[in-house]
Amino acid sequence: MRINKRILIVGSFAQHGNNPPTQALVLANAMQKRGVMLLTTSKHADKWKRLTDIVFTMFTKAFSYDIAIIQFYSGNSFIWQYIAAHIASLLNKKIVMTVHGGNVPIKLNSSIGNRYRRLLNKANLITVPSIFMQQELKKHGIASVLIENIIELSDYQFTEKTKIRPRLLWMRAFSDIYNPLMAVRVLDILKRQYTDVKMVMAGPDLGMLLKTRELAHNLGLENNIDFAGFINNQQKNLLAADCDIYISTNRIDNAPVTFLEMWAMGLPVVSTDVGGVPYLLDDGATGIIAKNDDAQSMADAIASLIENQALSSSIINKAKIEVAAYDEGNVYRKWEEAINSL
Repeated sequence: MRINKRILIVGSFAQHGNNPPTQALVLANAMQKRGVMLLTTSKHADKWKRLTDIVFTMFTKAFSYDIAIIQFYSGNSFIWQYIAAHIASLLNKKIVMTVHGGNVPIKLNSSIGNRYRRLLNKANLITVPSIFMQQELKKHGIASVLIENIIELSDYQFTEKTKIRPRLLWMRAFSDIYNPLMAVRVLDILKRQYTDVKMVMAGPDLGMLLKTRELAHNLGLENNIDFAGFINNQQKNLLAADCDIYISTNRIDNAPVTFLEMWAMGLPVVSTDVGGVPYLLDDGATGIIAKNDDAQSMADAIASLIENQALSSSIINKAKIEVAAYDEGNVYRKWEEAINSL
């Protein structure tokens, strides 16, 4: 089975510095490798340039695509998603919406929920990367097809962990929704038990880096934290080999690709219990789940991995098996089936 229809993917294709590729770009690359007739928009990071490019491409290339796959997030992205869906409808194109934003369920239950529902109902097909999002949409009478996020396993190097040390990796943007201050508080608790504890915090600054550094300074943790900034895939592999546990302190999440990356590189994951995390992580089997914004809960979970090598080895091995289901070839077959059903 192959995709014989002509596709336009509407999403963010902007690549800056060491930012990881978006799922729009990952899907586009997978389609291009398999000879799909494909257009993409847009590579612009500026929201108004992106919107202009999307509108221009959709109209001027109208005779070059049959299906528009629109990446669906919440927040400011709603504007271009709304306009793109209306253009596709006006041009009588089939519409596929892929719902990624972990904040979408909150928006659906808010005062603007009707706008989100009306827009989603324009789609001929809705795909979601998690059972969590599928169930959240179902509460509003919106049907969807589960197609997991794609990861190219060959890009990641698995490192055997014969002994779990107090070496932590935190890797998200420095933004309140990712709660970097919790990571610092977790480190402070662990330092009382493990004086040699270390943590690498990697990611772009979206407004919380200074506060995170200040908290680390106030708690006397400057020598225990390395702020790595942006990291590319090669650096990610090196850090995963040097660190022993990945922690996620997110306040909101859906189906984080980061977890898949950590599984592929051999790092056990400890995460807060938000959004789709309990649907992705099998607590005690493929990771450990802690309470949201509860530093003590997460510190206890981390200590259990350090003190119980049998537990950590079991989690690492089960996660390694689990992540194989997300490899590009396996997930792409689901895309072929879904698109050819239209």
